[in-house]
Formats: sequence, structure tokens, C-alpha cells
Amino acid sequence: MSEQPKPLELVTVAPPPVEQRVRRDAHFALPGEKRTRYSLPTALDSGSPVGYRARVGLTAAEGREALQLLSLQAPSGFGPVEPLPEAELFEETALGLLSSRQSTNYRGQRQVSFGPDDSATIAGILRSMTGVDGPGEGPVLDHASYTHVILSRPYRTPFTLLLTFVGHKPIRSLMSVPVRAVRKRLLHENDIPTIGYLQQLHLGILADTMERAVIIASQGRRRAQIFQAPFCGRARGRNAGAIARLERMCKLGVEDRSVGWQVAMVVQVGAALDEERVVFESPGLWRKLGATLLAFRSERIQPGVNNEAKAPPQYHTRQDMDVPEAFTIQAGRAAYNAFARWTGFDRERAKDLLLLDRVDVLTAGGKERLRKIRDKLGTITDRVVAEIPKWADVPLAKALSRNAERGRKAFALAGQRIYIAGLSAPEVEAAGLDWDLAVRAVGAAACRGALYAELMGVVEMPEDCDLLAGICMMAGPVNQDDIGKTHFGMPDLLADNAGFARRDPTSLLVWTLKAKTIADPIGNEEQLLNAARKGALVDLRPAPHEVVSVASGGRLQPMRARAGKHNRERAFADVENFVRDAEGIEIPGNRGEPWPEDWRAELVWGC
Repeated sequence: MSEQPKPLELVTVAPPPVEQRVRRDAHFALPGEKRTRYSLPTALDSGSPVGYRARVGLTAAEGREALQLLSLQAPSGFGPVEPLPEAELFEETALGLLSSRQSTNYRGQRQVSFGPDDSATIAGILRSMTGVDGPGEGPVLDHASYTHVILSRPYRTPFTLLLTFVGHKPIRSLMSVPVRAVRKRLLHENDIPTIGYLQQLHLGILADTMERAVIIASQGRRRAQIFQAPFCGRARGRNAGAIARLERMCKLGVEDRSVGWQVAMVVQVGAALDEERVVFESPGLWRKLGATLLAFRSERIQPGVNNEAKAPPQYHTRQDMDVPEAFTIQAGRAAYNAFARWTGFDRERAKDLLLLDRVDVLTAGGKERLRKIRDKLGTITDRVVAEIPKWADVPLAKALSRNAERGRKAFALAGQRIYIAGLSAPEVEAAGLDWDLAVRAVGAAACRGALYAELMGVVEMPEDCDLLAGICMMAGPVNQDDIGKTHFGMPDLLADNAGFARRDPTSLLVWTLKAKTIADPIGNEEQLLNAARKGALVDLRPAPHEVVSVASGGRLQPMRARAGKHNRERAFADVENFVRDAEGIEIPGNRGEPWPEDWRAELVWGC
């Protein structure tokens, strides 16, 4: 197990002068007015527990208390098995699988939840597995009240479809494109390495997220023990028999396996020991935290820097505010703590293994370096567009090259502090750490560093601000850079840093920190919730029954699918942080409908 995490300190962002404070203040389109992504949605018809939410401000005292959740260690044991009301499982899942931050919200993860009896069986399976007591893993615990088995599939989106046509020679492409497509379909091969890494990054993000979700949904009464190493790399092959048993419990069929679904993680959940309970002095903070976590979104726009010309006036003016140096230090500390937690290394060794580069536009040379990165990524896009096979692009009315052009937005970098995270494969191997597990730890590090920034961005937030700081987590720049590495012989993004260039770096993820008071257009959220306006590179946020199943009596029941009804409840709705217009009018359907109270109160496994 890793050493105690380094304590995190509260560092806030000072708001700008009152005259510079602006909010999104979106409104419903007037009759005859064309709706844009800056207009409020006309309605919401979704089974997602998220909806359109606004951030909830925290006091400084509440912010300090919340920081406990960013310095967790694995539990050493569980108390006696406790019953679980359905409502608490719903809110835990809402904060976990159903809202875990992902670069494109692709539906690549599913959850099967088992009760106490099955949990004892799963504990026995875990104890038989290689790697279960390896780096970053806690012991398999008795008395789990329930257990989640997480299934994962390879990262596949319209972007990866486009990649099928990238990197081919003009004449050979007639054969090489179909061959690559077949190998992707049957063997789950990836066009470029970083696409394969995305599956692991998302799992690392989910692991770090679920550890907190369990605690928040139970108000500190439960803890989670998470197992990843047995399902990574070489250990996975050695554990094939045990994994097959888990797959049978999850009813994983031939069709699932054909598209790459597999068991990727196991999460034991049980009653927290008294000495390991997380306790808040402010009991209402649990609900506020749950609601504001559902409101956090990636923030792409820096006002006055990368706004669209057609954006409302409040997006056009720069604000006199920035991300303090002390703030970035704490965000980095949170990231290093997470990497140490999930790899099991001491903090200094973890800091050495995690390659974390900062492009800082607020210091000398930062703007020039950012411009160099943008130029490189633009050059790669130019080559991709120019070299897409014409025999495929022209019959599709150049849809492939147009989509490649649209992808520029996916790797547009804007922010006051920009981080590039990665690893050195030779150094990871020399450390005896499995590569897949290390990549997951990078995802967890990015997740936790970003969450520090988001939480501090609502501490002491004035009422005339949407936020004070936000982040944008991005895989697009790394994927685009990897196209350059794989097909055009270009160096890695991290190689631009002389300290990393000789370490054979592999960039994995980018996130940017922004100080601002106005949230991004609500259309960025609508593309995840409205099928009619779904973004080209994203999946819609799922309803519980679409990705979560509850096992009981040897059968799997989709969560919140009962008597012809499906979920319409929004988690933590009692906090009332629903988006409204300036007159206080809500988006129709955004508040959702409560699940029947007697069903919410039922014990999931009847004990």
C-alpha cells in the first residue's frame, strides 16, 4: 500500500471586479428566433439522473471538509453487512458510472451489482487471482454488503471510424483500409496506440470517481475496495479462469464478447469501520456535494480568447482573473496523490514516473510554446485531410474530410494553465508496473487534479458568477499528436520538453485550467442529453436501465426498469440546482419525476 497522501490545502480564485462579472444567463428562444447552442433547451426527455444543473457554491469551511474526499486510502476492513435502500444505490450509481467524467462520454462501461451472498462468492474468486495483492490494491475484504463488477469495451466512436481511413498509401489504401477495418472488428485492434489507452484511462477515472461516489451517497457510512490489477496486462491472462467465472455471473454472452466487452474492475462495498468513516461537521454538505458534482462540465471557452464570433456579448471580453500559482501546486499535488494511490508507489517515486508537463501562458515563453503545439496539431490535420483516400471520401460527398476538419475543435487548446500527462513505457516496465494499470492511474490522477480545481472553483463563489475556475479534460490533442507519431514520424507532445525528450515519453491526456465566471454554452450539455441535437463525437448520457443491472436470485434485472416504467428521477434533486432562465423559469422536464417512494425505500437485496 502507498504512504499517506500529502495533505491538500484550500486555495481559492479571486473573482474579478464586479463590473467584469458575467454569467451564462441563457434564455429560451423567442418566437421566430433561431435556437442556438446558447439558447436554453425547450425541454428534457431523458432517463439520465443528471439533467441540466448549475454549480452549487461552498463556503471555505465546506471546501476544506470536502478535500477529505481527495485524499482517501483503501479501507482495511468492513463492518457487518448492512441493508441497502434502492434510493442510495441509485444516487451512488448516478455519481459513479452514470456521470463519470469521460473525454467523449462514450458508452463503454457497464455495471452489474451483486448482493451479500454473491459478494462472498466474488471475494473467493478474487482471492484466487494473480495480482490481487499487487501494487495499489487493498486486501480482499469479508462482509461486503454488495459488489459491483465493471464491464468495459474498446473505445469506439465516429472518430475511430474516421481513423480507419488515416495513414494509408494512395494506391495500397484500396486493400489496406478494408484489412484494417476487419482487424478492428474481429481482433479489436486500434488505429493508433492512444485509442487503446483511452479505454484504460476511462477505467482509471471511473475507479477514482466510484471511491468517492460510495462515500457521498452513503454520507460516509460505506467505503469501497477497488480491484484493477488482476484485470490488467499479463495478470489478465493468468486469471482467465477466474475472469470467466465472473463473466458467467454477469451473463456476458457471445455477442458481448464479439464487440470486446470484458470484466475490467471489481468494487467491493461495505460498512465503514468507525475509525475509517468520513465525517463532515456540516451534514447538509453531502447533498450539496452530490448535486454540484453532477453539475461539473468540461469548460472549453476562455472569454475573450477562443469564443465564437456569434457568441453572446458576455463571452467576448477578457476578465481580470487568473489561476494562482498556489492553486496549480495543489491541483498537481492532488494528481500525484492519486497516481501514488493507484500504483502503490511512494509519492516521490510516483512523481518521477508520472510525466506531468505544464504549458503556462501566464509565464514567459508559455504563449509561444502553446502556439507551437497548435501549429503542430494543425499541420497533422492538414495532412489527414489531404491524404484521406479519395475513393472513399468522394462518394460520401467528402464527409470524411469534413469530419476531420471539424475535429480541430476537439483539440483546440485554451486556458491559463495547460497540463500534458504521460508515461515512459521503458521506465514503467523497469519499475515492475503493468502498463495498463499505470495508464489507469494517469486517468485517476487527471480526474483528481481536475476535481480539486472544480471544487475550489465554487468555494466562496459570488452569486453573480457561474463559477470561478473550471477545467477541460481532453484526449483530442493527444490522439491527434499520435496520428503524427504513428503515421507521419513526428515526435511526441512531451518530447518538446527537454526534460522528457530522452525518456521515450508517451502523452496520454491533456487538461486545462481556466479562471472565469461564465459557464460554457448549455448546448455543450444538450448534445449529451437530447437525441435530436446529439454531438457527432459523443454518446447520450445513459439511463440506469441501459448500463446497470442488479443481480438477484441468479437473474439480472436492469436498474429502474419496473412495471413498464423507467427512471425519470434526477439525483440530489432536493438541492434544487436546476438551470433556469433569468426569470426563474425551468426547462420543462429538467426536474424529472421522482421514482415511486415505496420503490425507492425498498431494500435492494431484501436484507
